[in-house]
Amino acid sequence: MKELYSIGEVAKIMGVSIQTLRYYSSIDLLHPEYINPSTGYRYYSVKQIHFIDRIKYLQKLGLSLDEIKTVLANNDINKLVSLLDKHKEKCLDEISHIQDVIDGIEWYKNCFTYITDDNINDNFYSLHIKKRYLVAVPYDNMTNEEVHIALHGIKNSNRFKELKYVRQFSVILDYNSLVECNIDRKYLGMFIKEAPNFKSDNILEIPEGDYLCFKARILSEEYNPYFAKLFFSGKKKPNIVLANEYEDNLYEYSRSIYEIQMLIPEE
Repeated sequence: MKELYSIGEVAKIMGVSIQTLRYYSSIDLLHPEYINPSTGYRYYSVKQIHFIDRIKYLQKLGLSLDEIKTVLANNDINKLVSLLDKHKEKCLDEISHIQDVIDGIEWYKNCFTYITDDNINDNFYSLHIKKRYLVAVPYDNMTNEEVHIALHGIKNSNRFKELKYVRQFSVILDYNSLVECNIDRKYLGMFIKEAPNFKSDNILEIPEGDYLCFKARILSEEYNPYFAKLFFSGKKKPNIVLANEYEDNLYEYSRSIYEIQMLIPEE
């Protein structure tokens, strides 16, 4: 059996470049088994070919050449396991991030396709919605523009910027004003995907429950709250009314369609 293989042969067998094998030697990761003193030609043993295969495999698992060199030079299995755990956690974090991006893409696509002109105003339905958390700013005599600026400022502050937001403006409204076609805004906010790990006056807990829902252009003259008013006639009035904005235009928002969600009080 052949005992030594030239650097060219090894490069071809292992699917690496000659330059890579030379680089391994330059960083003291893997030196050739034999260098011909007359020609300078480099030769590798079968054992070293297996060694190269291990290096390539560990690189695919995310280890750097410096990390591989440390592990192999010291034959340190414990160090290897520790590094593999470290890179596993890194991969899991990356998977989680990618899944968040995918979820965001699907949600934002839905934001533009969920509501159409043929299912607004007279299409009422009930949804049972789990507890939610809204990062919000009270209007408190501020203009709509000022409230939007204040909300962006909070979202991008040190404490709030790491929260995972759903990019959709949600407005908490006064029920009595809404059914009289007056839009009395109480809060402007954006929902977050997970319960926060801190408390703040700017984080509102929206309770779980059954919500009467309908879709309408509440800022336009064609808005008609008749059926909502009829539904709650003679009943307890909802103390939570949300208007979630759905965009159908990237520049003009005055005619945006909203999904109105009214918490149905328990009798």
